[in-house]
Amino acid sequence: MQQSAVTSRSKARRRLLIALALIAVALLIAYFAVAYSAYNFLSVVASKLPVATPEGTYETVSFPARGQNYNVYAYYLEGKRGMPAIIQAHGWRSSRFEPAVLKRVAKYRSLGYHVLSLDLSDGRGETVGNGRIAMGYEERYDVLGAFDYLLTRGFAPDQIGLAGESMGAVSVILAAAQEPRIRAVWADSPFTRSDSVASEQAETFGFPRIIVPGGMLWGVIITGNRIWEDSALEQGARLAENKTAIQLVHCDQDNFVFHRHSQELFEAYRAAGVNVDLWTTRCDKHPQSLEVEGERYLARLDAFFRKHLRVG
Repeated sequence: MQQSAVTSRSKARRRLLIALALIAVALLIAYFAVAYSAYNFLSVVASKLPVATPEGTYETVSFPARGQNYNVYAYYLEGKRGMPAIIQAHGWRSSRFEPAVLKRVAKYRSLGYHVLSLDLSDGRGETVGNGRIAMGYEERYDVLGAFDYLLTRGFAPDQIGLAGESMGAVSVILAAAQEPRIRAVWADSPFTRSDSVASEQAETFGFPRIIVPGGMLWGVIITGNRIWEDSALEQGARLAENKTAIQLVHCDQDNFVFHRHSQELFEAYRAAGVNVDLWTTRCDKHPQSLEVEGERYLARLDAFFRKHLRVG
């Protein structure tokens, strides 16, 4: 009887362990299924924006992304003779067709600048890369391709500035860190790291924060990109070595990419010896500084690029 009882307890323990193992496997499968859904939400757009065009004359152009096997599509808006060119990079899930982007580039041209407004790869425009948004990690190559393209149009390196908002701001920072000839970057509402901003915003879109590491792992499995590794926060040494001037702009109450991101970038860059400034504006939407500050925003942008780029 005693042996039978021991055997029964042993079988019960085995059944319990099997049940726990099955539950663990089920939970793991559920975790990675939700993580896959979250990664798809982050990296894949459901639809493209309808084609919209800038005010006045423009060209639709295309050129290779640097070192990649796809072409970047863009609008080229001609400015005044002798003025520098600005490469404009839009934010996450946007495109050069976005009404706010079209207004922005029109204002830049009104200052006299030539403007090259990009469709970053795999957003809601025409540029198609590997099918996945990479939060600036790959989009930097679109910006670098734009820099190379402007060289073929006769612009010298010190006549080309970069400007971007949100993910576009991160894209231009990463591009400038890689290209030592870039002299000036206007970065409006950037984030420090893709995993940090994803964690902050996960619950906004109905995902628990714990799902972010799993989503990042799916990114490695699908694209090979470890997008959290080469972040804007880590570019200080390279930007300082390149002698690139950085102007950070951020709403103090930004409701999507919090102001602390630009504050942390400013502190890290300043500690690394970068020529960096942070302009904090009074607004609460992302990115709203141009809308709120209007002519003051444009005046500061104009002064920044005139200081750091060659005019004439």
